Amino acid sequence: MTITDLAARFDRRRHARFVTAFEAELIEGDDCRKVIVGDVSAGGCLLEHRDGFRIGNTVRLKAKDIDMEARIMWSRGDLCGMRFAQSVDPWQIIRANVDGAARIEDMMNQAARLRLEPTR
Repeated sequence: MTITDLAARFDRRRHARFVTAFEAELIEGDDCRKVIVGDVSAGGCLLEHRDGFRIGNTVRLKAKDIDMEARIMWSRGDLCGMRFAQSVDPWQIIRANVDGAARIEDMMNQAARLRLEPTR
């Protein structure tokens, strides 16, 4: 078994994570605070805030191209993982919130095409 196989066996995540860093609003009842989104997937994201988070709370995450209800699934210190109420397109969210993300996605797609093209 390779290290990749071993990691996949113990990783319970269903969706690929895309590392990022942008600011969003986390709304919890009447409380609204700025958080940093550290990664995004189709099913959830990683958040950071110095005051921490409460596991199990239902919250709303707002940024460009996202206004989504979610539940905080785990929390450690100033980080938490949350699960979205519905699936999202992580690249759409990253493109809308991170300067230069569209260019990075274009470069990744071009590199993938080059790997698939036969050499002559």
